[in-house]
Amino acid sequence: AAAAGGAESPLRCADVPWPLELPTVSGIEPCDDPGQRKRKLRAALLRWHPDKWAPILERIAEAEQPNVLAKVEEVTRRIIDERTRLGAS
Repeated sequence: AAAAGGAESPLRCADVPWPLELPTVSGIEPCDDPGQRKRKLRAALLRWHPDKWAPILERIAEAEQPNVLAKVEEVTRRIIDERTRLGAS
């Protein structure tokens, strides 16, 4: 029997819902108070941290894995930039 997910076709970079076109990749809204901003930034950092992507990378087509990892790193950099710009430290 195939392992769980073994029969599925590999994912491509285009299959990932990248948040890079959104106003903020962390989901922070202008009306959020400092506590909400901090929670959203923390959640986004946990979700997009490159180490968290190991199980997902296993499902990505091998040729596309470097592209996916580069995009994950770009999202993480944007979140860190938002933390600096939006003052939620």
